[in-house]
Amino acid sequence: MKRLSSSQTTRRAGRVRIIPDSRFRQEMDGRVVPYLASLCRSGYMEVTPGGGSLYYESYRPENALGAVVISHGYTESIEKYKEVIYYFVKAGYQVYLADHRGHGRSLRETGHPNMVHVNRFTDYVKDLHAFVTGIVEPACKGLPLYLYAHSMGGGIGAFYLEIYPHTFEKAILTAPMLGIRMGIPAISGRLLGRIMMWLHREDTYAPGQHAFVPGEHFKDSCSACLERYRYYQRKKEQNPLFQSSGSSYGWAYQSLNACNFITQKKNCRRIAVPVLVFASTNDSTVKGSSILRFVKNTPTARLVRVPGSKHEIYNSPAAVLKKYYGRIFRFLE
Repeated sequence: MKRLSSSQTTRRAGRVRIIPDSRFRQEMDGRVVPYLASLCRSGYMEVTPGGGSLYYESYRPENALGAVVISHGYTESIEKYKEVIYYFVKAGYQVYLADHRGHGRSLRETGHPNMVHVNRFTDYVKDLHAFVTGIVEPACKGLPLYLYAHSMGGGIGAFYLEIYPHTFEKAILTAPMLGIRMGIPAISGRLLGRIMMWLHREDTYAPGQHAFVPGEHFKDSCSACLERYRYYQRKKEQNPLFQSSGSSYGWAYQSLNACNFITQKKNCRRIAVPVLVFASTNDSTVKGSSILRFVKNTPTARLVRVPGSKHEIYNSPAAVLKKYYGRIFRFLE
């Protein structure tokens, strides 16, 4: 496969145009989605005996610079990342991503259709590794691999980098879930989760969590851009597969334990590749102190703070995204 020079890489990334806020829906529906549909290949990958499968998509432009694997966040789906996919493809990268178990079109481990539940957080990491080795690497044919991971996907990605330190050449963690903001201390949350698991109630909703309710207000969302928020929220309300909502006690317990593991210095120091970590200056979902701890404990990590954003940095206004993607593409180059 033809490789581009560093100067060609810079020119290609520099041509990526951020969609204006005022024309977001028109450009997504009229230009971006049809373009991506022409490149998209999709399928299912079995990850549990008996047919439990993950849904995945791939986008492979010609003369690619590398391959980007996207790990999405809590209650999200592939469908929410069409704009992100578009920018990476237009910058010259192949893109691969799968719905995590409990999300989108992938398998569920509970009978509650909206509940986010996982038996073990390490199952997410195993799924990602199976996806990379079974789908991505055979398809990208030796291209350098990069990781882009948001929120819960960022926690999964950081965990992955500690267990498999040499798979990716570089990684981008954006508002990674390395600590969860709750109304109680993390140690109390872990104790409560342990009790509920002992009582075999791990697949019931955790306090404050509930099934999907339409009509969420923008001000209560994790997005700082009204147009981008409305675009996906409309799809979410129309399709039950995108309505993953509150977490189970089991998910909360497993995630709190994972955050504690990931941020320990001995584990952070296993990471062998450059890591660019983005943190919003207005994030009410993940703990900034935990992100800072991870960066301090990881010699290869660098922190970038993003003003004008909320937890979903990729759903910020265009003015913020221009600088955000500028940093990302310079990092990859």
